[in-house]
Amino acid sequence: MKKFSLLDEPWIPVLKGGRVTEVGIREALLQAPAILRIETPSPLEEVALHRLLLAVLHRALSGPRRLEDVLDWWRAGCFPEGRITTYLNQFHERFFLFHRVAPFFQVADLPDDKPLPWSKLLPELSSGNNPTLFDHTTEENVPKATYAQAARALLLHQTFVLGGLLRRYGITSAKDAPVSRPALFLPTGENLLETLLVNLVPYDGGEDAPIWEVPPLRFSDLEGGKTNWPLSGRTRVYTWPSRGVRLLDEGDGVRLMRYGPGVGFPEPPYRDPMVAQRLDAKGNLVALRLSEEKSFWRDFSAMLPRQGGQVAATVDHAENLQGELGANGLEGHILLRVVGQVSDQSKVLDVRREVYPLPPGLLSPRGEERLEKAVKAAEELGQGLRSLAYQVARAVMGERERQELSGFARSLPLERLYWHALDGAFPEFLARVGDNTSLETWRQALTAATRGAWDATRLFLGTEARHLKALAEGERLLGRLLGALKEVVK
Repeated sequence: MKKFSLLDEPWIPVLKGGRVTEVGIREALLQAPAILRIETPSPLEEVALHRLLLAVLHRALSGPRRLEDVLDWWRAGCFPEGRITTYLNQFHERFFLFHRVAPFFQVADLPDDKPLPWSKLLPELSSGNNPTLFDHTTEENVPKATYAQAARALLLHQTFVLGGLLRRYGITSAKDAPVSRPALFLPTGENLLETLLVNLVPYDGGEDAPIWEVPPLRFSDLEGGKTNWPLSGRTRVYTWPSRGVRLLDEGDGVRLMRYGPGVGFPEPPYRDPMVAQRLDAKGNLVALRLSEEKSFWRDFSAMLPRQGGQVAATVDHAENLQGELGANGLEGHILLRVVGQVSDQSKVLDVRREVYPLPPGLLSPRGEERLEKAVKAAEELGQGLRSLAYQVARAVMGERERQELSGFARSLPLERLYWHALDGAFPEFLARVGDNTSLETWRQALTAATRGAWDATRLFLGTEARHLKALAEGERLLGRLLGALKEVVK
């Protein structure tokens, strides 16, 4: 009855030796220096796999208790093999995807009525009321998943499932997974070892335990929403059983599964290490989320202490580690992945992964000040361009209803091309935020983005008299906007 050990069977996709291959948990951790990165097209899957590996490391290493522990492992160029091997051997029985009593991240005795297709586990695949984003699979033609695919989908679902109607086993609706809606911050190094180290935020085990260290959940625990756990303990939250699942083995893959409620939790006082916070309109700290309308960098400064926010603990840890590496003559090149899903109630609207540099000194007072000024300048100029577009619309169309004028203004390429150009320019500014010339470089990028967007708008409008009049008025407004920009970025 035991089948497909996630410790030793290949299922985690990685880039190793110049090619994509799959490895088990044991190889991923013990061969981490030789693995460039986890390689998956799914941003959510990437984060879920890292959180699983981090949970194993925290428990196997009983830490790190302090930053110096991370530095020691960085210098050694590997994790302590003996401690990891001992830990994995101790809990090897809990890592089988199929098991009579304790299938990994599942509930063995879920009733077998009304099985669902495995595609229910993936936000990218069409299932039930979910919109189809990247695929036209439906519940009638769902393909069979390999064991590796099913394992990854299970992990992703438990980490990111959105709440909504359930109507199974005494439950009308189910809650979000703890990190299903916030933006998650995953710093990355130059190989998997470095990536895991820059995310190993100092850890005190306390009353924490991952899903494989607690007694297996039973249907009687979940029926009617009986079980609630405190939302605390890092590895507990990294491996939270958001739903009751039982994958059904067909001998060579998985097509169907049993599905039901998972473990509930009170309103979350716990702050996940990968989540940043900002102040809302009422002055309360709330998790920072991704937006459907704009790239994340436009909200970057909202998480800074200067604006009352809190950066993700992983970012703070990576920044501290980078400083210590430099002070000890060690090299570390760190990038920052910002990952999450944009949602509307129980529907996934978008899944995003944005990558930014994480330069030394970003979280210094001077770095924060420059970042705040840069984002503020971009937003104020963007608002000015929106007003300019409206004035151009009125000059072209004459006095019309505001809604009609606003619609024409939005059809102009001015704002869209401006923000598109800045999406490409911001990472370069961020990489140089520690330089005294960074704000001047950003001012030049803002000017170039504005000029390029305006030139495209001129071509868009045409050459009739009313168009030329609108363009002349627009030029005057544009000159005032760019003139004011010099004061903003001083």
